Amino acid sequence: MTLHASDVMIKDVITVTDSTPLKDVARMFIEKRITGAPVVNADGELVGVISETDIVRKTNNIGAWSPSTAGQIMTKPAVTVAPGETLQRVCEMMYNRRIHRIVVAEGKQIKGILTTMDILRAIATHLKGNDDTFES
Repeated sequence: MTLHASDVMIKDVITVTDSTPLKDVARMFIEKRITGAPVVNADGELVGVISETDIVRKTNNIGAWSPSTAGQIMTKPAVTVAPGETLQRVCEMMYNRRIHRIVVAEGKQIKGILTTMDILRAIATHLKGNDDTFES
């Protein structure tokens, strides 16, 4: 059985805008128990991704929050895949690019998000309920 991005992705995607203050992004990550989120512009179009690692690596002064917005430190462009992309290809992209999340999109419209934890959950579920080898 071949798994695709749409089979595993989280559909309720939490996003931030490029003008969201980093303090608010950090607070949201803690409250929602997430480690990253797609960044959208004022028109709702995907413009990048921000992670807790971005905040830690790129924030110069926590008290002053410099830089101060998600748009200033986000990784851009966001790495995306189509909903029909195979999970094997998604895993290869994550490995090769050393990233932990990929946005599932059609054009600039976000359809979902996939993280390494989502993929691990899918593999564990697939292997638990099926004696076949995991293939994508």
